[in-house]
Amino acid sequence: MSDQLSTDRGALAPEVEETRVMRGIRWGLIVLGVGLLAWGAYVMLDTVRVTRLPGVALWIIAATVLHDAILAPIVLLIGILLRRGGQRVGGTVVVVVQGFIVVGSIVSLIVVPAIVAINYRPANPTVLPLNYGLNLAIFWLVLAVLAAGISAWLYSRTKRTNERPDTRHS
Repeated sequence: MSDQLSTDRGALAPEVEETRVMRGIRWGLIVLGVGLLAWGAYVMLDTVRVTRLPGVALWIIAATVLHDAILAPIVLLIGILLRRGGQRVGGTVVVVVQGFIVVGSIVSLIVVPAIVAINYRPANPTVLPLNYGLNLAIFWLVLAVLAAGISAWLYSRTKRTNERPDTRHS
């Protein structure tokens, strides 16, 4: 063994041991993920009627397209625009804004089917009793205000920290 891979006692160097540990963790997570996917597929096929599977497939495809073609590029674009602000906007502000967009997108993904279902006029009016479109708009407004407030607070905190005189070398 070379000096890089071993120590005096023949044990593996910390870098190699860490790589082995990470490889083991990675494979464990892969096996866990594949197992959970298989279990989910089994439960879906066992509980969902065959006639409903095309609807489930459509929902999965639509969610993938919505994420990959619309939401992810929007979050990326906002991140790029905020980072182009240079030193004026810190990385924490970018992360906060992107995090709020992700939360809003997930809630929208959950609420949009209810908004669409209202157009079908359910026989029981208590099934969809609320104005989900208005509620979603209010949710996004509150989310935007929170994101702006937290971003402004983080920006001012970072700016104050950067403007402090360096007293360590006096």
